[in-house]
Amino acid sequence: MIRAILFDLDGLMFDSEPHSLASWEAVLAERGAKLDQLTIDSILGRRIDATARTLIDTYHLPDTMQGLADAKTDYQIAHLAGNVKPMPGLLELLDEIDRRGLPKAIASSGIRAYVEAVLRVNGLLDRFSVIITGDQVAHGKPAPDVFLAAARALHVEPAHCLVLEDAPTGVQAAKAAGMQCIAVPDRGVAQLDLSQADRTLASLNAVRVLLPQLITDE
Repeated sequence: MIRAILFDLDGLMFDSEPHSLASWEAVLAERGAKLDQLTIDSILGRRIDATARTLIDTYHLPDTMQGLADAKTDYQIAHLAGNVKPMPGLLELLDEIDRRGLPKAIASSGIRAYVEAVLRVNGLLDRFSVIITGDQVAHGKPAPDVFLAAARALHVEPAHCLVLEDAPTGVQAAKAAGMQCIAVPDRGVAQLDLSQADRTLASLNAVRVLLPQLITDE
């Protein structure tokens, strides 16, 4: 039985992947590099330090990992307004979860300053009492750390947690944590392998419709 819902942030709750990629592109352009699709596919859903390392290695950049990550974060937060909007059905799903009294948490690869900035600019920061971010755990997705930390904070066993994800690394992390996982891919990741998810649904509205069945199934 599902007793808690864990949310990824980028690409799942918010249509933020285009802005994230645009931020990386802006930072790389300053360094004379240009993102290619293969690299884009490889970094989706990963923690910013792992992404920065991949980009430094791929494009032979002189930056430190922390320096490149900070440059991207600074650019991204400075340009949030109007560029990162809730996915269709998010507000209705949050309302339904709250109506049913289910605890919920955010478990994101993003760093806390960014995650809180996105929630704040969309007026949703007070909707989550538990927010676990990539900079709070030892290992980023596809390791299960962020999801296990969120479950501990909610005092819910992993087997009773449902993870909502949009990226393969997140799905892998959820399953490694021993949790159920629903993939809700956005347009940017629809071509990627999400087969490890227990279900794949088209939207957060579809998750809301299915919620009564999910929380009563044994």
